[in-house]
Amino acid sequence: MIGVIGCGNMASAIVFGIHGGYSDVKFQTYNPTKSKAKDLAAKVKGEAVDSLDELKSAQTLLIGVKPQKFDELAAQLLEAGIDLKDKHIISMMASISIDAIKRKLGVSKVTRVMPNTPIFYGKGVSLILHSDELSDETKETINNYFKACSEVFEIDSEKTFDEVTTVTGSGPAYVYLFAESFVNKLKSFGIEEKVAQKMVTGLFEGSSLLMRENAEDSLQSMIDKVTSKGGVTIEAVKKYREHELEKITSIALDSAVNRSGELSNEFN
Repeated sequence: MIGVIGCGNMASAIVFGIHGGYSDVKFQTYNPTKSKAKDLAAKVKGEAVDSLDELKSAQTLLIGVKPQKFDELAAQLLEAGIDLKDKHIISMMASISIDAIKRKLGVSKVTRVMPNTPIFYGKGVSLILHSDELSDETKETINNYFKACSEVFEIDSEKTFDEVTTVTGSGPAYVYLFAESFVNKLKSFGIEEKVAQKMVTGLFEGSSLLMRENAEDSLQSMIDKVTSKGGVTIEAVKKYREHELEKITSIALDSAVNRSGELSNEFN
């Protein structure tokens, strides 16, 4: 039994994915907005509960609240009289460390997971970090649950988890930003916005498929296959490099990592 605390879009997508791959897993759902808990429970043949103390029978608790709400939730869980010490906590909360979760809930078995929004379509990327107290069997089970809705990468340190999150977790926003720049340029060529977005969506979808299908090739070799000396494409590639696209990306991601560190200090 998995108790779900916080039934927002991301948590719901994860529950849908697990249910789709493992229909024998049972869910209890809790959300301050009760309609969300009821809607999610109905879609996975689960049980919506009205109070946290009704989650006592759940062996695993999936926490999908915002990190700013964690201290309040921790107090509520303890007040509910739930014996947490033997429960497995799966946290989707950004910037809340495993040690902080252990300390504030009095637990030892913790998994941090950071999915991204393509998980809604079973195409996401999930980072996973397990506490040492979990058995290899439990780690494998949890990893398999998330493989039902995403590609899973198990990380071995909190520092790396938070750093990589700025790419895999936040990355869709950067992809959309880059796509928007293409759409705006196409609009300047006289292409209607919806058509331009459809063009760019097809471009990204097809290019991503080629990267996946040719995973043994380096990205540079794939660039070389599209460009030719003295051709059109290489001129744009040269300008991207002259204006240090890689450096801009590095600066942007370093800024995200720094902000993650600030939030971690605040929440932990």
